[in-house]
Amino acid sequence: MKTILFSGILALFSFLTQLSFAQKPDTMQLSNSLPVLNGKAVFSFPKNAKNIQREVDIMSADRNANEETRIMLDIKGMHLVFFIQELFALGEDHLFEKISEDNQKDGLVSQVLTDRNNMYSILSTPTSWDSTQDAILLNSLIVKTPDNTLFRVYALINPVAFKWKDQFQKLSEKVFQTLVPGNRQINLAAREENHPVSGTDKLFHFQLPQNYVITSDQKYDFQVFNIRKYRPYSDTNWTNITLYTGYHPHANYQDYGFRESDLEKQTGIFLGKPVSWFFFHVPEEQLYCKEQIIPCNELEEDLLVHIAQTSNQKSALNELGQLVEKITLLSK
Repeated sequence: MKTILFSGILALFSFLTQLSFAQKPDTMQLSNSLPVLNGKAVFSFPKNAKNIQREVDIMSADRNANEETRIMLDIKGMHLVFFIQELFALGEDHLFEKISEDNQKDGLVSQVLTDRNNMYSILSTPTSWDSTQDAILLNSLIVKTPDNTLFRVYALINPVAFKWKDQFQKLSEKVFQTLVPGNRQINLAAREENHPVSGTDKLFHFQLPQNYVITSDQKYDFQVFNIRKYRPYSDTNWTNITLYTGYHPHANYQDYGFRESDLEKQTGIFLGKPVSWFFFHVPEEQLYCKEQIIPCNELEEDLLVHIAQTSNQKSALNELGQLVEKITLLSK
């Protein structure tokens, strides 16, 4: 009787061991090809991985698929998340050396993972981990696509998954190695673009210098255009134009505790009419901003346009101002 019972326990133990092994993350088949960043690239994931957009509050526009993607894998409460983010950066000479230099400051080890099909990627791996964090970084990947633009992938797990950290790390690297080009490339040439203004019969006509791009997001009764400039990876400067159309704009200067009477006024033009811009500087954030809320009945009665031109360089606002002054309206 004891022999039979012992044999049964061994059989059960063997079964559980095999089951556990079969479920080890690093043994999962990568049969699920999913595009990221709206088709900029494609990776293969385990079959149960899903593209799940991050939630936003009811007053915010949905996440832009050109700017971020979140792929989630759930294994009995253990989460592996791939968060993919557009960097608005360009490849440059000695890219590996420059990324490695940054990684060394952050305690990361670098290696080239992909160099084929005009795709180039650099893997960055931590040398230590904090298992108490809500999201634990396993590694990350910077990818240069055929259009010479860069994006980053973060592979993260939750604390429950930390006991299998090594296996999840191997799985993430296997996913990274499946990288292939997507069907979307970014046009960085100097050009003109027309974008419909939601809820109106008009379009904004933009004249974009080289390396500038526009994204558009909308929800309910408002729309937001973001105009950004791609810069080489090692260039730490940044610029952005946010153009909001709707009925409930919010001025940026209010978030920093400024009053209108505190602000410098600068003259400019929008849609052929004079504008008195509010200018302010936040030294601790190295932020320069020029903004105004402008009634725009040419678009729709009582519609307001909020334009904010921001940069970490005061001199860059001149270039942004010229771009804003060239915006015109067209009929659909």
